[in-house]
Amino acid sequence: MKKSLLIILSIVFTFLFVVGLTSCNKSKNKNSKPALYIDVMKIKADLTTSSMRSIYNPADFEALEKDILAGKVSRTDCYYRVREILGNYHVAHVYITPIEPDPVVLPVTFYNYGKEFHVCGVTKKYEKYLGWKLTKINGLEVDEAVDRLAEFYSYETVISKRYNVENKIPFADFKYAGLLDNKGKLHITLESSDGIIEELVLKSVNYNKNKFITLLPEIENNCLPHFVTDNYSIKPCSEKRTLYVPYLSCIARDDYPADVWFSDIIKELDSGLYDTLVFDLRYNHGGYQLTWGFPEKYRDELNKYNIALVAGGRTFSASTIFMESILEVCPNAKIFGEETGQAIFNYTGVNSEELKALNCTFGYPMFLEEISPLPELKKRSNAHYQGIMPDVEVYEKFEDFIKGEDTIYNAIYDYFNTL
Repeated sequence: MKKSLLIILSIVFTFLFVVGLTSCNKSKNKNSKPALYIDVMKIKADLTTSSMRSIYNPADFEALEKDILAGKVSRTDCYYRVREILGNYHVAHVYITPIEPDPVVLPVTFYNYGKEFHVCGVTKKYEKYLGWKLTKINGLEVDEAVDRLAEFYSYETVISKRYNVENKIPFADFKYAGLLDNKGKLHITLESSDGIIEELVLKSVNYNKNKFITLLPEIENNCLPHFVTDNYSIKPCSEKRTLYVPYLSCIARDDYPADVWFSDIIKELDSGLYDTLVFDLRYNHGGYQLTWGFPEKYRDELNKYNIALVAGGRTFSASTIFMESILEVCPNAKIFGEETGQAIFNYTGVNSEELKALNCTFGYPMFLEEISPLPELKKRSNAHYQGIMPDVEVYEKFEDFIKGEDTIYNAIYDYFNTL
């Protein structure tokens, strides 16, 4: 009897404990903030304590916070609204990016040849359109559509907006930019080299399940920078008496230490086969592991040659610090190409914060000019949000690419051959 009574009392106690705990949790959940709201608070705290604090404005987030608390915002809505807020700061080092990239994209990709976009990648269905020029998106001129997409990008200089379109753009970007029709499809207008114009109505594809075909030049040229994959390398071209140094990322290679790379450049120059050395940084978004400057001990050797730096709207961050170091060591070096995507004030270094509800990483800069004042480069810029301006402005041309040539390299040959 006693044993039965104890069992009954135990069951009653457990039931009352569970009921009390549930009631407590309900009360706690009733007063707790939504997870999306907490993510937004994390972003605000990081901006407040980072080098962004001088331009950070908490009011930018107020409407979003109210909508989150009112239950009016989905996770995806919140993600795009945060992107829009951060994009308004025009700082490339301030961004949120999905931990798992969105694989749902357009079935075509584009490449920006200076002032024109051409189709450079397609799924099998659209292979016919490789190389065609993009003229309109959803009936809008390309530049207007690019501006709409750029509202969700962290760009700095005006020219860098165009280069975001080169990525496999998530289909949702077009939706939130208001570029889809009422059936959720994207209309693009293309023009062939023969002047044929066609409008395509595109639906999204999953790039994990669809192979993309890449546009290749009609004439093979292993000196073209478009297909280089190593972070940094050397491309000899003795017939042009030019040594190319493709420099894609300021991140050290495990198989090729930076000091060996620098030494190999000097050894190759010592062969007597070259008059010109070209550092090509047009695809260099920066990095953090590699020595930022070319060693000053090579100053005398480097100044025996014509030195060219290639940069443009894809050139960011630590790559501009490398440009500064070359101009310090080789004051006669010339910059070819376009204005850089990195503005001259150069926020550097990135801290990151995981946003669990948004399933994103938030990146924000650690330093503003304290580390890299860039005095030589600032001589080439007239405004805070202007990039590094070239000595010789030249844009890539699609016609040259197809012929296996590089418009900027040709401009370098012409420039130094006329001195």
